[in-house]
Amino acid sequence: MDTGIFTLEERGLDLDRLAHAESLFALGNGYLGMRGHPVSRIPSYHPGVFINGFYEIGQIPYGEDAYGFARTSQTMLDLPDCRYMTINIDGEVVSITSAWRRELDFAQGLLTEELTWTSAAGKRFVITWQTLLSMEEPSRGMVRLSVDGAEEAEISILSAIALPVIRTQEGLDPRIASLNSVASLKTLDTVFHTKDHGYAASFRTKESGLSLFCSAYHRLNTEAVVQERIDDSSLMPTLLFTARTKTLVLEKTFFYRQKEKKNKILGWEEVLASQKEHYSRFWQASDVVIKGDDELQQALRFNLFQLHQSVGRDGATSLAAKGLTGLGYEGQYFWDTEIYAMPLFTHTDPSVARALLTYRIATLDKARQRAEELSQKGALYPWRTINGLEASAYFPASTAQYHINADIAHALIQYLQVTEDYSILEDGGFDLLMETARLWVDLGFYDPRKRGQFCLHEVTGPDEYSALVDNNLYTNVMAAYHLEQAAHWAAWMKDAMPKVYQKAIERLALGDEEILSFAQAAEAMYIPFDKELQIHAQDDRFLTLQEWDEEKKGPIRHPMLLNYHPLVIYRHRLIKQADTILAMVLQSHRFTWYHRRRNFLYYERYTTGDSSLSAAVQAVAAYDVNLPEIGLEYLRETALMDIADLHQNTKDGLHTAAMAGSWMTLIYGIAGYRLQNQVPTFRPNLPEGWDELSFHLRYGQSVLTVQITEEETTYRTDTGTLSIRHRSTPLTVGEGGVRIKTKAVCKAVIFDLDGVITSTDGYHYRAWKALSDKEGWAFDESVNQRLRGVSRQESLQIILDYNNIVLDEGTKIALAEEKNRTYRASLADLGPKDILDGIPSLLGALKSRSIKVAIASASHNAPYILEKLGLTDSFDYIVDAKEVGVGKPDPEVFVRAAEALGVDVEECSGIEDAPAGIEAIRAAGMRAVGVGQAVDPSTCDVHVGRTDLLNLETIIF
Repeated sequence: MDTGIFTLEERGLDLDRLAHAESLFALGNGYLGMRGHPVSRIPSYHPGVFINGFYEIGQIPYGEDAYGFARTSQTMLDLPDCRYMTINIDGEVVSITSAWRRELDFAQGLLTEELTWTSAAGKRFVITWQTLLSMEEPSRGMVRLSVDGAEEAEISILSAIALPVIRTQEGLDPRIASLNSVASLKTLDTVFHTKDHGYAASFRTKESGLSLFCSAYHRLNTEAVVQERIDDSSLMPTLLFTARTKTLVLEKTFFYRQKEKKNKILGWEEVLASQKEHYSRFWQASDVVIKGDDELQQALRFNLFQLHQSVGRDGATSLAAKGLTGLGYEGQYFWDTEIYAMPLFTHTDPSVARALLTYRIATLDKARQRAEELSQKGALYPWRTINGLEASAYFPASTAQYHINADIAHALIQYLQVTEDYSILEDGGFDLLMETARLWVDLGFYDPRKRGQFCLHEVTGPDEYSALVDNNLYTNVMAAYHLEQAAHWAAWMKDAMPKVYQKAIERLALGDEEILSFAQAAEAMYIPFDKELQIHAQDDRFLTLQEWDEEKKGPIRHPMLLNYHPLVIYRHRLIKQADTILAMVLQSHRFTWYHRRRNFLYYERYTTGDSSLSAAVQAVAAYDVNLPEIGLEYLRETALMDIADLHQNTKDGLHTAAMAGSWMTLIYGIAGYRLQNQVPTFRPNLPEGWDELSFHLRYGQSVLTVQITEEETTYRTDTGTLSIRHRSTPLTVGEGGVRIKTKAVCKAVIFDLDGVITSTDGYHYRAWKALSDKEGWAFDESVNQRLRGVSRQESLQIILDYNNIVLDEGTKIALAEEKNRTYRASLADLGPKDILDGIPSLLGALKSRSIKVAIASASHNAPYILEKLGLTDSFDYIVDAKEVGVGKPDPEVFVRAAEALGVDVEECSGIEDAPAGIEAIRAAGMRAVGVGQAVDPSTCDVHVGRTDLLNLETIIF
């Protein structure tokens, strides 16, 4: 384990940061959570204590009710505080002053608070509180209080169970809990345990009927007078320890149980040793090392630590949106867990991932009930919940998010692929996968107006600013994957576990015909695509929505959901969080690289960033499409979301999805990780100034360690061998490790045709000139220069714009064809003599080095020209210009060539003689080699004046 930055420290008392700091310094163990308030609870904003999944229920009120609305709210409760203690020295109450310091230690799950306090008489004491919540025995917590002074004094310590504070919700923010925990807990009994200097109290929730047993026991290192009291206001048991001494150490052990059980009291050192051992194992498996950016290193480790503290491990709970750090979102679970957090747990701690899936399996019957309420077959999981029932009253942004079924299925499928733990299918996973798939076939239909494709109407995607739409792309893409995989795993189960499969299909009444319908719907799924813009549409209407007009409405006030009526938001082309972009990140193989880039650039301008979920996805997507500067900016946003309080609401709890997203950004973004056809594949892109990024990923029984530096990347397994890919290079990795250059190595060279292989500029000029003269248009060499590297239709449009002429589409097509006939006729004499100098020898040299070569030309006549030149067989691939959706400077034509050659875009050099072509090459992330005077050398990686100056040294890298 790297011994670098594993702490978060605060010096001095800053009341303005009090609420923020309480969330940051929170402790948890997946079961029990405590905010980082002082042990004395003064000063504090919300001295909260929580148990994962311990909740109260209530009836959701509706002014106007309707069938199928969610009925029952669920709110994680603020619980009594067993850590509570106050100190009195010589009759003075010890209060927190500016001489205050605290430190959260990620390496051992320990919160240390230290106060230097001076009495009115001038006596000086150093008071230290150390708190931990046991990871090995989650119901146990301890606080060790030490008082150290130079002079004797009468020291009194009052220890009690403090009841929750009364909190009221202000405003309309749905992200803040609204239930009063004080009114929800009924005290059943209190008792003292004199022998162990202890006390206990039992409680029950009024509506949900959950029981809670709290107890605390004390050990003091010196003789003291101990008094048992019942607090007059709270009626809670209290112990008062009084001793005259210079130094004092008190160990307080407390328990939170939901079933009464005898407690075993252990010493501080024993529990701390267990805690250290636990976190040593955790960091060995989960640590991510960043060398060269200490701020991000601290933030990333903080995020991983807090996720580990908050996630449920018992199969009966999950990961709340705010973890165990606050009551934001009422302690409820969302689909964030499956999409943002599950990749981390699946790849680093599969036991946690399985527990999260087990929670979903355990609530499958309630999902079945919800589907039935909505007149659907199968099962429908809730948008927000604790107990498995839908808890959101606003169905357009909640129940309509049917994609949750696919999100959960995606997490299960990824778990199967990565861990190879197929037993989960037998333990309810198969039922979950099939029942959730059933809903899609019942929900959707084959739309004759969409050429019989399978459509899903009245759904809401991840973007809650577009509700109740038809064919949300994310929903359709994820549903298609879900259905496809359901059919696959049914076939797999039938072959690998025939007896289990037979029982399952009988239990589910699942036949071959229904399983076939899954595959058919997946194959026929409608994926919205706009041919004019050559991008994927977020849904059937998004591209038609009006843009926000600041002159009419003023600048957008964020977050929009707190400042505008939903109707105002819904009618504008605005995005709360990545939607189409999230589909591209999760299902990148379904989108070409150039479509992913085009989609990213389009939707980027409309994404408001109002959701903390968005930055991580945008970061991963930016790295994927060769926009690393944007990617790094979003990485910093998601990683520092809470430490820097970027959304100004960390006071209500940490953003667990954003924290998990910071891990995703590093692994899927900077390291370029994808699991492609069951092969881990990496495309590392280390940010400038970083010295190293290293991490561990688990596959089956092996752990793969990846260490990325600027010069080389090292892959190593802890046991056995693993087949992976570094960009397009296959590697077999074992315990001895494999080293390979981090940056791409040239495997292909992609040529423009005109001006690089041959020069037909004159032919084009004369053909356009002939057409222009015939039509009476102005056309000269200056206009012709703008046509270099541009398609025929785009060239015609440039000429028309220059002459201020508007023509209908049919006329433009006819004129372009007329120009082409003139041009092709002029090529009759073209032959090998017209190949530019140096090109034949260059092609030969590339072939001798096994470097693949391709043509990426905007010309529809490229095959004809190459045939005339006798070079057709000299190229491995020729891009068909008729298939290119957007011409240069869009990178599509070059990316198509790379994809056809089977290499990554970074593994290519592109050679061009036109500015538009160079721009396209650079956009693709290829090495840009410019030729001739029309190209600005400063825009190229390499520039030569003539083709005969091209050689392997200038092209290959």
